[in-house]
Amino acid sequence: MAKRPTPKKRRAKSSGRAQHSEYQKKQIRRLENRANSPYAVKAESKSTKSKTAKTITRVKA
Repeated sequence: MAKRPTPKKRRAKSSGRAQHSEYQKKQIRRLENRANSPYAVKAESKSTKSKTAKTITRVKA
């Protein structure tokens, strides 16, 4: 007769949610640390004029 497998502990249903929230906490901490770093460069503001100038590839005559 075959041996029965050892019973495993049931995993909580919310473990995936907990893992995700832990991941998000780490990401937020990482980004904040990066932004507060003395070597961090301030992000330049994206004005709409500069955006449109980049998107225009040809001018109709």
